[in-house]
Amino acid sequence: MAHIHLIVPTVTEFNSLPLVEPLKQFGLTFSQSFITNGPASIESEFDELLAAPDVVLRAMEAEANGAEAAIVLCMGNPGVAQAREAVKIPVLGPGETAMHHAAMLGHKFSVIPTLARRRPTYEHHARHYGLESRLASVRPANVPVLEIEQNPKVFDVLLERARAAVEQDHADVLILGCIGFSGLDRRLEGALRERGHDVPVIDALPLTVLTAATLVRSGLRHAKNAYPYPPEKIYKGYEFPKRKE
Repeated sequence: MAHIHLIVPTVTEFNSLPLVEPLKQFGLTFSQSFITNGPASIESEFDELLAAPDVVLRAMEAEANGAEAAIVLCMGNPGVAQAREAVKIPVLGPGETAMHHAAMLGHKFSVIPTLARRRPTYEHHARHYGLESRLASVRPANVPVLEIEQNPKVFDVLLERARAAVEQDHADVLILGCIGFSGLDRRLEGALRERGHDVPVIDALPLTVLTAATLVRSGLRHAKNAYPYPPEKIYKGYEFPKRKE
């Protein structure tokens, strides 16, 4: 059994456990935590910055409590790089995981995030991951995160953006750019196939969970040469769990 910890990087207590329930068949157990201080949703670089400190603390607590990997449930990957410095277990962000897998599944991929203001974030991530030449486009749905569940037109909007990405931007692979879109991947693939487009649609949540499980079972983790522990010093206002050696 591999124990995967899910970190919800918002003060809106979105229960992610039902979404990963089907993945227990692969011998996985799950726990989750929420940040105490930060934004209600992640829709900007500002939101990511405010979420990051608690994300790091939740990762440290998860490691101390026996988790074998941690996943930050936001496509913007807030606090992921910083958490990798603070712990020894693998810490994954779904945005990074999805982009690297998309690059293996086709020549070009497109991302469908929530809002247009997130376009620069995904373009920056593609450059940072060395995938700028593989990014066909970013096609925002223009639906705020907290309105996804209540908006009956979300799927229709996603389908419209997906068709534009494939037909106009020549994307071979599509990434759903918000965890709130989780579960719509197969339906979207089917609708595209009916229109003559056989392209994979990535739901980053299950993909990231299974990637984390693979790392755990392979005995792999992030290199401490790349993500060294922070120096021992006073950090005013913070109490950290004892580091697990």
